[in-house]
Amino acid sequence: MSKFIATVLAATMLVPVAARAEGEIEVLHHWVSQSEVDALNVIRKELEAKGFTWKDSAVGGMSGANAQQALRSRLTAGNPPGAMQFLGWEGVQWAEQGVVRDLNDLAKAGGWREALAPQLLPFVTSGDAFIAAPINMHRQNWVWANKKIFDDAGIAVPKSWAELITAGKTLQEKGIVPVAMGDEPWQIGIIFDALLSDVNGPEFYQKTAIDLDPAALGSAEMVKVFDTLREVRGLVDKNFVGRDWAVATGMVINGEAAMQFMGDWAKGEFLAKGLKPNQDFYCFATPGQVTSFQYLIDSFGMFTVQDENVQNAQTALAETIMDPKVQKGFNLIKGSIPARSDVSVDDFDDCAKLGYQERAAAIEKGSMQGAMTHGFAAKPEFASVFSDVAAQFFVGNMSSEDAVKMLVSGIDNAR
Repeated sequence: MSKFIATVLAATMLVPVAARAEGEIEVLHHWVSQSEVDALNVIRKELEAKGFTWKDSAVGGMSGANAQQALRSRLTAGNPPGAMQFLGWEGVQWAEQGVVRDLNDLAKAGGWREALAPQLLPFVTSGDAFIAAPINMHRQNWVWANKKIFDDAGIAVPKSWAELITAGKTLQEKGIVPVAMGDEPWQIGIIFDALLSDVNGPEFYQKTAIDLDPAALGSAEMVKVFDTLREVRGLVDKNFVGRDWAVATGMVINGEAAMQFMGDWAKGEFLAKGLKPNQDFYCFATPGQVTSFQYLIDSFGMFTVQDENVQNAQTALAETIMDPKVQKGFNLIKGSIPARSDVSVDDFDDCAKLGYQERAAAIEKGSMQGAMTHGFAAKPEFASVFSDVAAQFFVGNMSSEDAVKMLVSGIDNAR
């Protein structure tokens, strides 16, 4: 972002926001699916019980990119929302522009730092400021499978990508769509992120997605990642263009497809239909020699405004989000686990318990990784190169070797 734009955005914060109803807060977010809305209502109802009004501004699509574009327009016009959902480095970058409220007093009073895993703090703090309240922790590298399809075909949960691809080909021979997905770059990126770690080990993920090591980026191991991605592309039906992730989840739920690679927000769609893990559907991590836990969090930042009523509502919203009772209720519906590490998952479903256990194991093995596709690894200017190359490769006929060359060149140009 240029210094000129930063100055404009900072200046807009000096303009009083339009008059709002007493105690009302507008929340800009990108949650529009059934399970997402149901989970969000847990926060909304608790906030309203405190006497504050929630004004909903939902902008779906592009894994939050559309909502971020809407935010830029609002800030430029001097009309920021009271709160905004952040992913990855988004909150930190807005904080650097001086337009996000410091929540440090609330964080100290509520013991937020002590309640959060250290890996989360870089994404909710900026310098000494606490700039966002995290509500959850998602795992990105899940596979969701229709149990009846698997059982009828005699397919066991795969222990490697080779087994998974072989199972997919078996399903194709039976006239079943193996993998449901869309062509959005972020949906492709979920698979690519998983392959970076699963095919060559978590150290390779560190070297490529985080360290941007030139030798690793241009290596034969990276060619192997793209080779595997091409095999996965062969398991997707021809009607995947333009398909929303929740529609793909519905295909697995309805028996129109066998599997989906998606974060555990997809589980919320299964649960919303009354389906149960290991009875109606399988949940398992993408198969690697070392099981990784690729995490992301959703957090809410508050923008600097002059309206005291909105400020009071912001305080109430931040405290509500960090309430252990709210974190539990929200995540039981959303499919994730609480951002707070002091909230028990004993009442959660089997998939959540499995994720909780595998997160602990991943921390020990050094395979708890920020999900690059959702902004928790390389900074955006580099992550976008990975996303663009993987997406072009997936929907086109590019060779793996050419994809690696394009990746190396793109990262070099972004440095």
